[in-house]
Amino acid sequence: MIIDCDTHILPRDSYARIDDPALAALAPRFETDACGFVTGTQFPGAPTRVPGSTPLPSPGSGTRYEGMYPGEARAAFFASQGIDREVALPQYSAMLFSYLVEPRLATAMAHAYNLALLEAMRESDGRIIGAALVALQDVEGAIAEARWAHAQGFRALAIDKVYPVASHPYSETLGSRRDLWPFYACAQSLGMPLFMHSIQHGHRLSNLMFFQADGLELFAPTEGHLSLASLVTSGLLDEFPDLRFVYTEAGSAFIRPLVERLEAALERPPVNYDDEDAAARFHRRIEPGTERAWAGKRLTASEVFEVKNRRPAGDYFRRNLFFTIETEEPGFTEAVKFLGASQFLFATDYPHDDPGGRMKMRDVELLAALPGLDAAEKDLIRCGNAQALLGA
Repeated sequence: MIIDCDTHILPRDSYARIDDPALAALAPRFETDACGFVTGTQFPGAPTRVPGSTPLPSPGSGTRYEGMYPGEARAAFFASQGIDREVALPQYSAMLFSYLVEPRLATAMAHAYNLALLEAMRESDGRIIGAALVALQDVEGAIAEARWAHAQGFRALAIDKVYPVASHPYSETLGSRRDLWPFYACAQSLGMPLFMHSIQHGHRLSNLMFFQADGLELFAPTEGHLSLASLVTSGLLDEFPDLRFVYTEAGSAFIRPLVERLEAALERPPVNYDDEDAAARFHRRIEPGTERAWAGKRLTASEVFEVKNRRPAGDYFRRNLFFTIETEEPGFTEAVKFLGASQFLFATDYPHDDPGGRMKMRDVELLAALPGLDAAEKDLIRCGNAQALLGA
């Protein structure tokens, strides 16, 4: 069996089921050509664009594949590849959904999309595994939607990798938003993993533009990596040890450097800059075991920080965090050996036609032929991990 854990779907009637006429009048409306392909989107209720942010235009890649839409063409592709089941995520660019949308409208949009996806799930005879969209700017609404989705047979929830805000063009990290923690508690109680995927109509300003002028963004973490790390450093995964996140469509080469950097920072006894006696500060260290976090002049007091991150960073990555694969990526095998095959999920990014998505016709073949992984590891990646994670 093969379960594809990163696909995208766009029901043409995604927003047709909004009951409130006032909200329905504000929701996005798809424009289609004679073949039924979505060619654009009008959004009367669109949020004001935040200066400096960089969302992509609608409709996004893959909308000229018939398989983007529920139906026979989509089913035929997966059958041709020997893929038995698929986790369906929204086609975010065309949908114009983000956490910047007015909360009531966003919740209505998410529910309407989920109703359309539920219809596709039922018509697929179990092939489509639904990841329900939730509007995190409306925490109570997101909790209610998660509970409804769980009752309807959805196995997962779909969220952005970051949390954009209207006050500035820099997205905030998911772990650092304490207002979201009741939602995380709900997801844990329901046993629903959270699929983190970039939602292109939130902020997409990964690094300051002046860093990019001379290639200095190579030394700066991306928004997504910061948000992923925040799940550990905020103490979120200490508070909710059974919560599971799937970090999609981002490769795997960054995992080992990030884990090793976190473990070094959180475990190595730090230099004590507060003691101003005669010894040179750069030679002086605090008593080992009295404080774990290397920080220099950290703004957060050690007594606040010490209650978090109770385990080595790698433990959280090997227990709570999963990653969809890009089989063609150099170093993928090394990442699997470092983190363990148990944390990786097969994915094609169907039907996107960006560089990673173009490999969708070969991903099954490439994984089968990949050297360095044994049959048991490949079977975990193809389906075993997804079955355990999703109960599928």
